[in-house]
Amino acid sequence: MPVRRTITVSITSEQDDLIRSCLNSGRFASTSEVVRAALRLLDRDEAAPQTSIEKPSMQSDAPRA
Repeated sequence: MPVRRTITVSITSEQDDLIRSCLNSGRFASTSEVVRAALRLLDRDEAAPQTSIEKPSMQSDAPRA
C-alpha cells in the first residue's frame, strides 16, 4: 500500500460546495476520497494528449464516402 501523507490546501467556496455535494450523495465517504478521485482524473487528462500523439487515430485512415 502506498505511503500516504497529510497536506493542507485552500479551496474556494464553490469547490467546498462540490466536495460537500459529493459527500452528501453518498458516492464518496471522505474529502480525501473526493480529492484522490480528482487527482486521478487530472492524471488521466494530462496523459491523454501524449497517448493520442503516440497512437494515430484510425479514423484518419478510413476512406471518405
